[in-house]
Amino acid sequence: MRIAALDVGSNSFHLMVAEVETGGRINVLDRAKEMVRLGDSTLHDGVIAPEVFRRGLDALKALRRIADRHKVDALVAVATSAVREAQNGGEFVRAARDESGIDVRVIRGDEEARLIYLGARGSLDLGKRRVALFDLGGGSLEIVLADAQELYYTSSLKLGVIRLAESFPCSDPPTARERAHLQERVRAVLEPVVSRVRAMGFDYVAFTSGTASALAGLLRAASGGGKSTVARADLAALEQKLGSMTVAARTRMPGLDARRADTIHAGAVVFRTVLDLAGVGEATLCETALREGIVAEYVATNRPGILLVEEFPDLRRRSVMELARRCQFREDHGTHVARLALSLFHQTRRLHNLSDGDAELLEYAALLHDIGFYISPHRHHRHTEYLIKSHAMTGFSKSEVQIIALTARHHRKAAPRRERGPMRRLSKNDTRRVRFLAAILRVADALDRTHARLVRAVRCSVAGRTVEIRVDGDGDPELELWAARRKGDLFEELAGRKLRFAVDGIRDREEAPAPPEVAAEEAPRGPLRVVKSSA
Repeated sequence: MRIAALDVGSNSFHLMVAEVETGGRINVLDRAKEMVRLGDSTLHDGVIAPEVFRRGLDALKALRRIADRHKVDALVAVATSAVREAQNGGEFVRAARDESGIDVRVIRGDEEARLIYLGARGSLDLGKRRVALFDLGGGSLEIVLADAQELYYTSSLKLGVIRLAESFPCSDPPTARERAHLQERVRAVLEPVVSRVRAMGFDYVAFTSGTASALAGLLRAASGGGKSTVARADLAALEQKLGSMTVAARTRMPGLDARRADTIHAGAVVFRTVLDLAGVGEATLCETALREGIVAEYVATNRPGILLVEEFPDLRRRSVMELARRCQFREDHGTHVARLALSLFHQTRRLHNLSDGDAELLEYAALLHDIGFYISPHRHHRHTEYLIKSHAMTGFSKSEVQIIALTARHHRKAAPRRERGPMRRLSKNDTRRVRFLAAILRVADALDRTHARLVRAVRCSVAGRTVEIRVDGDGDPELELWAARRKGDLFEELAGRKLRFAVDGIRDREEAPAPPEVAAEEAPRGPLRVVKSSA
């Protein structure tokens, strides 16, 4: 399904064309922007001037042609403050429908804030954290307080950059008194709302919008870095610099679109004041907002269940499950092996001394360990590694993706060795992590050898020379015990202890033939016998 989202803003008209996959993933195919400045006269006089009216309609027709080239299934357009406040806003909406065939929906400030939240939620790593999100447009500033699952508070303030530039005309460059007057006005409007947000509580601040990106671009051009945050001290210094420059001088600044030269100073004042009032030293830049929210809402409304956001609010887990479901994994087997692996990990922590972060990577490797079957059963462990490395694992570092991929790869066949293949590129510490995580995964996977979930739970006892794993099982998981003993060799090597298994009165011994169901390829290297015990 292809969806085009069109944001008819006070400053710019933005188009985003996206492909929505079955699992809910949204892939952006194209973006386009027309700087219309619809709010130039509207926000001050309350009327869209004739030349701006015409410019807006021409921009809509141009953007419609781009959407049509992509053969979209739906085009959803919303208009914000410039149209909703204009006396002739209704006429503009009718003309847009007649000339371009676009039905523009005019939305209120609270609805705009909600859509911004839906869009930002897809890229911000929220987890259990609350974000105070500020979206600065041409006509208004939207404030959102939310976490991954709930929207707690929204507000829409008439503090857009075009509105401020028109309401507070300044000299060129502005005088010290004019700058102070603008700062006082911005602070007076922001203070009650930011105080309320602070009282409700948040974990961090995020900025989104074209103005936020423009300010970040100026800071990057000055520092030569590529930070995804904006520091309050840097923003304050940039504000002072912009306030001392003429508009013409700003147009020559590296990293700034010349069409923002007359409004960028007002944007710096707003964002710097937000950080001052919020009492934080920096803000995270968010690359998604209203347009992504339009797509997210359309998909959620028209294709129930297509999005994974509600089911998996955590960005990292969502990325893993998205890949797993795209590859049509056996969810019952994957989740069961992950649960067993985590149980083994935590009960043998004294042997490996790995962190909770490593436990998370083990869980994800366990969930994904069999996705290579999507390509071919033959050498599926290698296909699994390829799929993980090829997927856009949102929220993970490059080294974390490597660890997940290599742990999943080595759930079967050859044990991971530093001198082999991709393992050679790992550090000594990461090599040790992969080897221990793979060792645990190999045992956990073996304990669900039949995919029947016969082994419900495990209890580990670590002794000087042995690790006993007592199994709470259904029926007689003979094949699981045999497979776990065979695939436990790497764990025994790393832990320096022999593995012993017991289950519901059954205890494995050193000698017994391989179960007849096992293919010749999986035949054990040595004899193994499973007999009843009186325990």
